[in-house]
Amino acid sequence: MVELEKILSRLVKIFNSINIKYVIVGGIAIIHYGHLRTTQDIDLILEDNKKYFPKLLGLFKKNNFDVNDADFYRAYQEKTHITIFDNKSYYRLDIKIASKNIDYDVLNNAIKEQIFNFNLNFAPLEYVLIGKLLYIGNIDDIPDSELLEYQDILDFLVLYHANRNRINDDFLMKKVVEINLGPTLKRLISFKF
Repeated sequence: MVELEKILSRLVKIFNSINIKYVIVGGIAIIHYGHLRTTQDIDLILEDNKKYFPKLLGLFKKNNFDVNDADFYRAYQEKTHITIFDNKSYYRLDIKIASKNIDYDVLNNAIKEQIFNFNLNFAPLEYVLIGKLLYIGNIDDIPDSELLEYQDILDFLVLYHANRNRINDDFLMKKVVEINLGPTLKRLISFKF
């Protein structure tokens, strides 16, 4: 946990130095919302604003992240993720530049949350669940007996049930229907484990 605290302190420093929108999603957000699990990456979505990229890449390098400019811009052009390794720990950053409506939606709805006494932009709980559903996709062909073998499904189920009182079900269902995963959501929330 000390390494995570140190890497987050460097990220706070970077994002306080540049006016680019970002949001933490994925494993760190899952841990933040109460599901204890391991992760070796910090998943981030950044706004698509090329004017900030040179300064951002410089700040990553200055703060001991191993980033290759050409790889970053190639991932940006191809609309894929870029992995940036931390030179001071086993953690890595998995960065996606916003390119879809759902990416901008989560960026624009990011909330300041405190972790290790740092204020960072996190995806709201419903968006973390939506992100899990996007990774899970259609599960029609998976028997109930095998559902818990998938980490993303387990993450979704634990987060959903542990935070049951905090979730806006109408909002969650509306967003999930928009991405054509209503049947997956319905199956998972009715699954007994």
